[in-house]
Amino acid sequence: MQTEAKTIFIDPALYNIPVSVGDRSATVQDASCALMGTRFPVEGDAVRLFLQWGKGLHAQHLDMDLSARITLPDNEIEECAYYNLTCVGAKHSGDIQSIPEMVGTAEYIELSLPELEAAGAKYVDFSCNAYTTGALSPNMVVGWMNSANPMEVSQKDGVAYDPSCVQHMVRVSEGNLSKGLIFGVLDVAKREIIWLEMPFTAQTLRGADGVSIEALLHKLETKLSIGQLLDMKAKAQNLTLVENADDADEAYTYEWALNPAEVTKLLNV
Repeated sequence: MQTEAKTIFIDPALYNIPVSVGDRSATVQDASCALMGTRFPVEGDAVRLFLQWGKGLHAQHLDMDLSARITLPDNEIEECAYYNLTCVGAKHSGDIQSIPEMVGTAEYIELSLPELEAAGAKYVDFSCNAYTTGALSPNMVVGWMNSANPMEVSQKDGVAYDPSCVQHMVRVSEGNLSKGLIFGVLDVAKREIIWLEMPFTAQTLRGADGVSIEALLHKLETKLSIGQLLDMKAKAQNLTLVENADDADEAYTYEWALNPAEVTKLLNV
């Protein structure tokens, strides 16, 4: 397709995001801020996973659970969850079963990359589950932050942390709730976290199929990235790559890629 453009800017982050051809069109997020398969480099030697829920709701029993499953050599599995608070490379904050009035609460898991690497860990799967009868809370937020600053959870005052420490966070939308959700995987060797949206119906992480998780990761890794697709467009249309979006006739940023319809248009160029 002919174009009058001469220059193009491609955000480096787009080389870490696979084209979503063949994936489900729905997202579990109410405001899309990450595409499934996006890879986030780990900052530092520690990661704190967190699950926050119940903000804006009246005090009640509402039990959500945050868990991590660690894949070790020889098919050995370790789980960090409410029923096993400490394991190799991971420490759970403790089981929270009720929310205080209107402010919400949280659980978190501290991960140590040096310990995981020393143990030969391959992957760490992140999951959230609704232990209370029903689906995940519509006011649920999941993500991860660095552990430079403490995170406090109080039965009375709810949860408090420094928002500037958050590296990635999404809110799960009410229209896409399930009993459980695998929302990320840490690739220990690459020190990258891959955003996933893999629902499952079990009440705890033990009901999630590890083989299916690895199969989904492999599928995402073998896909063409948005950045690679844009490289092909640039070559086909003789566009010159520039390093600044403001200097480009066509600028493709991470924010642009959050609109799947716009990405799909590239396939017709």
